[in-house]
Amino acid sequence: MNDHAAAPTDLDAAFFQRLYDGAGLAVFAIDTGGRILAWNPLAREVFERRAGQAAGRDVRLILPEQDRAQFDESLRELLATRDATEFRTRFDDDHACPTDYAVWLTPIFDEHGAIEAVAVWLNDITARTQLRRALRKRERLTQLGSLAGSVAHHYNNLLCSIATSLEFALNMNTMSAMRRVLRRTADAVARATKLTQQLLAFAQADYRASEEADLAEIVQDFVEQHRGSLADHGVRLRVELEPIPPLSLPREQMVLILDNLVTNAVEAMPEGGELTIALESRGDEAVALRIRDTGPGIPPENMEHLFEPFFTTKGELAAGTTRRAGMGLAVVHGLVSEMHGQIHASNVPGGGAQLEIVFALRRP
Repeated sequence: MNDHAAAPTDLDAAFFQRLYDGAGLAVFAIDTGGRILAWNPLAREVFERRAGQAAGRDVRLILPEQDRAQFDESLRELLATRDATEFRTRFDDDHACPTDYAVWLTPIFDEHGAIEAVAVWLNDITARTQLRRALRKRERLTQLGSLAGSVAHHYNNLLCSIATSLEFALNMNTMSAMRRVLRRTADAVARATKLTQQLLAFAQADYRASEEADLAEIVQDFVEQHRGSLADHGVRLRVELEPIPPLSLPREQMVLILDNLVTNAVEAMPEGGELTIALESRGDEAVALRIRDTGPGIPPENMEHLFEPFFTTKGELAAGTTRRAGMGLAVVHGLVSEMHGQIHASNVPGGGAQLEIVFALRRP
């Protein structure tokens, strides 16, 4: 270390001027009303390009009109909290490509700790924004390719099952054998129809008109309608419905969510078990709906893929089987998101899995 290096207190004003001029960002110093007190060369270039020789040198003149209110709000927030603030803007000049900026406002304090001025920093983030958009587009194309491949695979299995069954039917000599083959064909067509409905629900987030009803009423009706069929599968039903504040949700979509979650839970308990459907209040902010089973739980390596379309832990959708195509939880995730809710999956200590949906009481 150089013993003769200047301590920070020894640096003169010229050093800070060079630092200011060579910052690599457009930097303005403004008063608390927005009038420019000083600028570095990059800032001057931006101002003259955007505002020309405008009188008053108000820093707002460099901003698009639609973003000036955001600047005023950020400035008020800084003066009130004494903390730095940030917002984004875009300069869409006729003679150049649009330029994206992060605008930072930071306080400048005097020797007594009062705010005497504000620094406005313009950071060109165009390249970063373009890279992020390119990555998102690439991810969407990758996901679309994966989805298209899965759809083609599953429909190919179903069509093969239908074609094989029809071929058998054409060569059958007895009516009873023909009926059995045609029944398998009808089952395959029904699975294809169900898969199509789930794909539409996933793609459109099920925008069909649906009457709204109170969440507690929807859950109670669903429980009463399915209690018998659950018992037929050897599943004991446990219901824990706490009093919750009124919350209106689309009935048809909520029934579809409950049906998919309960079907998933029952399939995880082929030898029977206990299914818990619970509602609880989360204070004045939210309510939670929980579906819990006593199956083997969710393998940790599958947890992050659980809500992806066509992801299933039940094996391939083979021809002639009744296995589901892995769209149920993807549909649930899409519908819950459209209702501004959040869904979380977890394993229960001692065995079993739990799906929890949280709905805010004040929805956008």
